[in-house]
Amino acid sequence: MPKIDPQTYKIITKSIIRKLYTHKCWGKGHMLVERFKHGLPSHFKGDVNYVIKDLIKNQVILPYGKTKHGFAIYLNIKKKDIIEKIISG
Repeated sequence: MPKIDPQTYKIITKSIIRKLYTHKCWGKGHMLVERFKHGLPSHFKGDVNYVIKDLIKNQVILPYGKTKHGFAIYLNIKKKDIIEKIISG
């Protein structure tokens, strides 16, 4: 497991959640994991997979599954209050 400082973790988490939220990825809507690496500084790109695995473990985001283009995820509607807190904070 890579060591990520809390500030970097927070930046990546907020970027992932905000992108899913603005594209309305709840339930049927989903987004490929590779799309989250765009728009981040190059030194953060290696930590994106670690943060996504941690968010899945905490059930903030859920795995949609493997599509023909890659692995996809979506937001957990049951954690909407936590998701909105992450975006606003």
